[in-house]
Amino acid sequence: MLNQPLELTSTEFNVLHTLMSHAGEVVSKESLTEKVLHRKLTLYDRALDVHVSRVRQKLAEVSASSAELIKTVRGQGYQFIRTAV
Repeated sequence: MLNQPLELTSTEFNVLHTLMSHAGEVVSKESLTEKVLHRKLTLYDRALDVHVSRVRQKLAEVSASSAELIKTVRGQGYQFIRTAV
């Protein structure tokens, strides 16, 4: 998959780490916001979406197929896709 370093901010790292720790499971936006941003998700809050988008962009810079590792599950949250090795 990735054979080179990925430069992430601490928040981006925490997003990726949390999603990877729950690979194959849907992590709710509420849960992810609390774990990563240390606050409650509020109405119209897009901060988490921006961080996830940036992680996807950085993954795509390293490998186009890597950007597809984080799936948006509409109305539920995000899921890190397990890949066969």
